Amino acid sequence: MTDLGLAPADLIVAAGTPLGVRDHGRHPRLGDGGWSGDVLLVPGARGTADEWDAAAALLRGLGYRPVVVEPRGHGRSGAGDWSWPAVVADLEAVARALDLDRPAVVGRGLGGAIAAFWAGAHPECPLAVSIDGYGNPTRPEQLASLPDDDPAARVAEFSAFLAAALQDVPATLSQALRAVEDLDVLALHGAVLAPTVVLLSSESDLADVLPAELGLVWLAYLDWVRGALATVPQIEVMTIPGSNDAYLSNPEQLAGVLAELLPAPAAPLPA
Repeated sequence: MTDLGLAPADLIVAAGTPLGVRDHGRHPRLGDGGWSGDVLLVPGARGTADEWDAAAALLRGLGYRPVVVEPRGHGRSGAGDWSWPAVVADLEAVARALDLDRPAVVGRGLGGAIAAFWAGAHPECPLAVSIDGYGNPTRPEQLASLPDDDPAARVAEFSAFLAAALQDVPATLSQALRAVEDLDVLALHGAVLAPTVVLLSSESDLADVLPAELGLVWLAYLDWVRGALATVPQIEVMTIPGSNDAYLSNPEQLAGVLAELLPAPAAPLPA
């Protein structure tokens, strides 16, 4: 149930593959005028619509219409070949099916990259927000802060570790994670055409679950990401306290940040 006592609607929307969608709906007493407040929310890799429930309920209470889309290969969505244009087209199909008005797009991790790709294809988008939507280390210069005399070897070790972890992963998810690994972070964010904010978590839970030496590689890469994204004039970069799952563990914080960033929706009518 939402904080307004209304259950969100779980739907299957026809797109390039059937997509699992959770529509949290609009505040029942919204007035007319202004932006509709439609917001597409996209989970991270291996995520489902459930993880956005708390933050979505808070956003709905503020007058937004949160709609969670499970990317192909995730949750209730069907499988299908993964490509960034295909996934953006999936979101476009959801926006048409639900008659969304210039939706903002917010995603975490894999979903954050999707939000940035959306911003590169939809200049009318009022805001795209990428929460930790970056790829993986692929070049030695991305590990400049690592006290190591062979960063190229560390990059190769990191890539080999991820490849081994993907051996038993379903095909669509494997394609998605490999696409994330191949991301050119600077090119992706340098190509946005809509207002875009990158939220970077101050801590990384991934560093804690990787083998110790690869955790250090990951932290060095994050140092590079923070510095590199700060040079992209088309975007705004902000740091939010907590680890990568802050939108799960502290949805009030995230909803507050998003409410400050997003345009105001049509105001609720007096009771």
